Amino acid sequence: MKIFLLSSILFIAGISTKYIAQISFDLETGGIFVQKNDVSSSWKNSFGELNGIEGTLFSFPNSFQNPIKPLFRVRASYAFGQEQRHYLSFLAAPLQYSCTGSFQDTIIFNSKTYVPGSFVEGFYKFSGYRLTYRYLISNTPKLTVGIGLTLNLRDAEFSLKQGSQYERNYNRGVVPLVNTYVNYSVTKKLGLLIDGDVFYIDKTGGAIDYLSGISYSLNPNLSLKLGYRFFSGVGSEIGNVYNKLFVSSVVIGAVLKI
Repeated sequence: MKIFLLSSILFIAGISTKYIAQISFDLETGGIFVQKNDVSSSWKNSFGELNGIEGTLFSFPNSFQNPIKPLFRVRASYAFGQEQRHYLSFLAAPLQYSCTGSFQDTIIFNSKTYVPGSFVEGFYKFSGYRLTYRYLISNTPKLTVGIGLTLNLRDAEFSLKQGSQYERNYNRGVVPLVNTYVNYSVTKKLGLLIDGDVFYIDKTGGAIDYLSGISYSLNPNLSLKLGYRFFSGVGSEIGNVYNKLFVSSVVIGAVLKI
């Protein structure tokens, strides 16, 4: 009887361990370098042409001062199910900055004229707030591989101010993304990490946001990461905004499990 009770307790404990849920927090910071950020208040049609009626194409990094900008992201996650193969997370990924400079040529923005050589204040934002479901198709000490779906709430805006003239374009909407995650353990503590979201239709629309780097486990509940992140996006809104963006950053971060 004692042996039976002991065996039953160990069996139930084993099942509970397999199904125990896990909450984690992922913090990431670094510096963003804007390599490309072309914008226009004109529509970019399916043939990749700017109509030029309401606005001319200009570049934020070429026309304005372009120092490295700070990056900060935070993700809260919940892993559950057998061997914690199911994964839900919410990510706040703000990206915005102000800049100053002057245009070398006349720029039309929202049908208004911005003259060359005069001081201009610019503002750009392309923030994302993402809800992700991921399923781990492999979850072993050596290799973790997951694939899932992300719903990204896009909060985008850019504006120009010259003297008393101020014009602004903004767009908010939900975009589906494909999420992938790979962590390959080189040693018990050191791993190779790829993590990100992607959505691509054609040259007129899409986005990709990926981190490639290394992870290092300090203990079972705390790990660090170091890597290179890049974000690239191209999009248009019918009758209005066009934007093509590429930013890259070196990031550090920590993942805490509780």
